[in-house]
Amino acid sequence: MIRVNLLNQRPGAPVKRSIVPSEQRSALVGLAILLTTAAGVGGYWWHLRSQRSAVEQAIVSAEAELVTLQNASALVDKANARKTELSERLTLIERLRDAKRAPVTLLSTLSQSVVDGLWLTELKQAGLTVQIDGRALSVSSVTDFAQQLQNSGYFQRPVEILTTTTETIDEMQVIKFSLRADALAPAVPTDASQAPAGPAPVSRTGA
Repeated sequence: MIRVNLLNQRPGAPVKRSIVPSEQRSALVGLAILLTTAAGVGGYWWHLRSQRSAVEQAIVSAEAELVTLQNASALVDKANARKTELSERLTLIERLRDAKRAPVTLLSTLSQSVVDGLWLTELKQAGLTVQIDGRALSVSSVTDFAQQLQNSGYFQRPVEILTTTTETIDEMQVIKFSLRADALAPAVPTDASQAPAGPAPVSRTGA
């Protein structure tokens, strides 16, 4: 008869015992995997929450900066509008000042251009056009006066002699003349909506 030792141990040897029974090992492994997965998910959730907080803080900061920039932009626009308004006022003031200086310059030019044997009786101005009436002792005095006006630099060329007629004053024959000249520079502001309608005619009368 043949005997087989199924216990594979010597008689009298102690039996090895496991801390975790073999039937519970698979359950413990599954539990460990579950706990590891839960820890990983929790860590990832915490990371996402931290990122969300950082993004929300960045959004709040960006919105605050945007409000600041919008306020600054509004101030810049207001400053530019004010600058434009002041520039327009200064331009208008300069135009009005030029308009007030124009008659003085005109009379000064005429006074310096008058030659001997000639005097003026009337002066009319409409925009840039000036009509000059006067008396002279000779036709040459009239032509010399027209030449002086052309050389003054205030009027365009040519200064036109409209009429010359002979008349008697105090038993003396004189030449009655009328000239027309166009000024080079504007005599009135160009912006009619912001300036007076135009200067009143300037007149000088004499004998």
